[in-house]
Amino acid sequence: MNALEPIRLPIAESLLGLVTWTEPDTGYCRCPGVELHTNPNHPRDCRVIVSGAPTIYCVHSSCAGAVEDANRRLRSAIGKAECAKNQVLRQRRQPTPQEMERKRQAEEKERLVKRSKLSLAQIIADYGKDPADLWEESPVRLQDDAKDDWRLLLQLFPANATLWIGHTKDSCDDHADEKRKDFCRARFRTVSDWMKETEAPGQFTCPSLFRPGVHSRRNENVVTRPFLVVESDTLNKVEVMAIFQWMRQFIRMRALVDTAGKSLHGWFDYPFQECLAELHIILPALGCDPALFKAAQPCRLPGAQRDKKTQHLLWLDLEGRP
Repeated sequence: MNALEPIRLPIAESLLGLVTWTEPDTGYCRCPGVELHTNPNHPRDCRVIVSGAPTIYCVHSSCAGAVEDANRRLRSAIGKAECAKNQVLRQRRQPTPQEMERKRQAEEKERLVKRSKLSLAQIIADYGKDPADLWEESPVRLQDDAKDDWRLLLQLFPANATLWIGHTKDSCDDHADEKRKDFCRARFRTVSDWMKETEAPGQFTCPSLFRPGVHSRRNENVVTRPFLVVESDTLNKVEVMAIFQWMRQFIRMRALVDTAGKSLHGWFDYPFQECLAELHIILPALGCDPALFKAAQPCRLPGAQRDKKTQHLLWLDLEGRP
């Protein structure tokens, strides 16, 4: 049966008058040419079927012309009605301003991602540089012995600010026992307290500052984000260095850390909101780790040992920092 028969039944009744429906698509009606009948009439002489090609049937032959005309009118009326309904169904609902804005943003993001991926080779060609060259150019003179590089990096932060230093698992949630909480809480200290240590107190730190007294390195405990640390697990050091050099056109680079592995960490002043929104799209498209945008994401602390190698500074700019 046609899915649009609810439209067909009232149209058939509007043309034929009362229809006694015996089935969902079939009923008996008054013949549209009943006045032409030459034999006696009976209640079931004429029937109409509205499924498929709508058709009126009558047992009398003398009314054939009138029935044929009625069939044309019935099919035409149903065809026009169904066409109109189909057109309404095909018409899209007018999008809201919010939906239009989301679509615009998605299209802009797609264009920016595509443009960024296509730009990577050119960025590397234009800005590629051996990271070792920056060591000589560092605004703060760096020593050959990198064991105290952690002290230099910590000078980027206010002395009374709470900084996390430790290993990636030196953090716990509220369900941990008190002994574990005390241990993790000891990894959140003021910069001045950390400076009392005789050597690098952990392999990792965080470019964000935390509320005093916390035991969990989670985003909710971050009070401010003075820096954005950029890294890549897929680009080599020369390639990621090119991205850092490109970024220096619009964001101040504060530190460059050799992780004593395959990667570099670039420390930048935290960008303003509009720039940050674009970097959220551009940097992952260029091959940088998207985890860098997490407020409490750990990063390598220079001066600490890693597989018998020392993580060290290649660049440090303290100008204007507390």
